[in-house]
Amino acid sequence: MQTLRKILGILLLALRAALRTKTVFALLMLIASCVLLLPRVIKGDGSPQGDCQILLLYTLGLSFGILCLSTLWAACSLFAAEIDNQLIQLSAVKPVRAIEFWLGKWFALLILNALILFGVYSAVYLQLKWKQRQPVWRESVQLVSRSVVHPLLPTPEEEARATYQELEQQKALPPGLSKTQVLRVLTTKAEERYTIVNPGESVGWRFHLLRPIEPRETLSVRIRFDTEYSTRTHVTGICRIVPEAPGAKPLEIPLDDFSLNEIEFDLSCEAFGVNKALSSFTLSFTHTGEAAKSSALMLRFRKDVVLLTPGGSFEANLFRSALIHWSVLALLAAFGLTLSACFSLPVAVFTSTILLLLVMIGTSVTEVVSPEDEQEWLKRPGIIISRGVSAVAQQALRLDPLEALVTGERIENHALREVLLWNCLLTPACFALLGILILKRREWASGD
Repeated sequence: MQTLRKILGILLLALRAALRTKTVFALLMLIASCVLLLPRVIKGDGSPQGDCQILLLYTLGLSFGILCLSTLWAACSLFAAEIDNQLIQLSAVKPVRAIEFWLGKWFALLILNALILFGVYSAVYLQLKWKQRQPVWRESVQLVSRSVVHPLLPTPEEEARATYQELEQQKALPPGLSKTQVLRVLTTKAEERYTIVNPGESVGWRFHLLRPIEPRETLSVRIRFDTEYSTRTHVTGICRIVPEAPGAKPLEIPLDDFSLNEIEFDLSCEAFGVNKALSSFTLSFTHTGEAAKSSALMLRFRKDVVLLTPGGSFEANLFRSALIHWSVLALLAAFGLTLSACFSLPVAVFTSTILLLLVMIGTSVTEVVSPEDEQEWLKRPGIIISRGVSAVAQQALRLDPLEALVTGERIENHALREVLLWNCLLTPACFALLGILILKRREWASGD
């Protein structure tokens, strides 16, 4: 109980100090200007869908970016500024332990970010509901949340291991590369692998829904594709979907509008003639174009072919998006606090900015590293650091909530739990441990 009181006391002091400064007021004014003025400054294609995309993608995205920078830099100053000005001694004599310092200041940042995010998301949602009062918006913009179901396929890692075994049996493994390096390349290729569907050919997939769909509900099919050399030739095809249930009727849908390289259609489950919930389907596509006039289609089965089922309300999906953004801010706050405990304020801000840039370009750097560069011992530390930072960042940003809101795709609970566990518990715990070890060795921490 005493520990909780100390943490709460530090939290209140940090909040009070933040609210007394002009920085928080300036941040609120900047974000308010972004939320209220950006949708009126940026012009889309003039359609309600374009305006909706600006509100959800650009307005929320820019506001989140501003919060990321402000959170990181604010966290870098919490310990460093007090230590540099010797103000930390006023709290150290209580005595207050390093873990209580760290948690109190971290929770203060979490509360501030939660309040600001709540205001940003509420303002954007109110603007969406206001615009939906217009007849054009009600007809063309549907704020929905749909679960995305991918085909039952081996994971990229499983496919990479199977390909590696085949290459090993054929003695066709590339020389000079380790097994880990080869598997990394094969996994990347498996994730983006295209399958060619020539005119007259058919492909099929099996789907298993996470939640059975009722007869009164609507099932949607979406296929994204590309053509050879990105040609715009006319392509025709037939989709056939069959529920895996006794007595179910198959449905065939002719497709002849591929001008946008994406097609989506809705099906009423009552049309299958089964008066019960359905959970498994087989979907096939036949390319009916003429070989002399049509191009082959290229499909990435893991990404481009999905079933869409009802997945709750848009408001619940909006809340899950806000939780993901809040968790990223929690991770940045923990990272900034650790830097603040390790360095002075200018060094902490400089280091955080450099690492933030490294996160932005880390994936590109690691993808273009050649085997020869990996063998050079001078370049190896930089490659290891880049890959480590990129791996942590990719795990933290594995979900793109704004893209899910724009496309109406539900953010699944299991994926949300994994992100929250990584961003709000596991990674901050590692940063906290490092920061506390540093704080205990600082001169002011003699009270521990």
